[in-house]
Amino acid sequence: MRLVLVLSAALVLSPQVALAQRAKNPQALIKEGERLYQAGKFRESADVLKKAHEAQPNPRLIFNIAVALENAGDLREALSWYQQYVGATEGTDPTLLKRSARSIDKLRLLLDKETQAQASADAEKQKLQEEAEVAKKRADEEQLATRRAEEENQRQKKAEFDRALKSYKTQRIAAFAVGGVGVLGVGAGILFGMQAKDSRDKFDAATTLETKQSFSDDTKSKALLADIGFGVGLAGAITAIILYPKDGPPVEGEVRMTLAPRGVGAGAEVSF
Repeated sequence: MRLVLVLSAALVLSPQVALAQRAKNPQALIKEGERLYQAGKFRESADVLKKAHEAQPNPRLIFNIAVALENAGDLREALSWYQQYVGATEGTDPTLLKRSARSIDKLRLLLDKETQAQASADAEKQKLQEEAEVAKKRADEEQLATRRAEEENQRQKKAEFDRALKSYKTQRIAAFAVGGVGVLGVGAGILFGMQAKDSRDKFDAATTLETKQSFSDDTKSKALLADIGFGVGLAGAITAIILYPKDGPPVEGEVRMTLAPRGVGAGAEVSF
């Protein structure tokens, strides 16, 4: 849409106003506005025409400002200037009034569509934001659940490691205890064996039947006790060897085979 030329006669001012506004040169501003408009600089053209209108109010300038703003894409401000032109009480042109009315209807329709599109965009943005918040909340909950599961897993690993270490220490104590009993048994066997040998020597040196019978009984009893001592020592040694842990203390990540509870079968001992 082209600008409507403003006649020079329309810019004739009273002597007093012309004297006050001479420095602003409305004619030059109008020509500059027309030049900018033809160059496609609609926003700049509207700004210059506004200055011309301030220097010398004219309804045609109002219409031209509206046209420039419409071409600049500033629909709301263009609508306001068209409405100013339609509302002017004098100096308007019937043809421009019709064009302004059509432009007002067109701009209102465009602005309504723009408002609806903006509302739709805002609704979509709100929907996406809500979905993002829901997704974030779900991710936070999953992260919390994962952290809690990891903490529980670590707790179970710690408990299993403590149990394995306690089992290892218990087996060592039992092995040492049984081994100690075995050592005592061997010591007792040696002691009673020596006593049995001493009684045997005395039996051989005895000259009376009664004395020989006494040393014979003592030799047999001491020899029996020695056999029992050696038997206990041997059993203790074998049991200690069986009970003593073969792999040393448990370490994290180690899997071991151990005797199952109550001595039935075998089980797996795992520490992490």
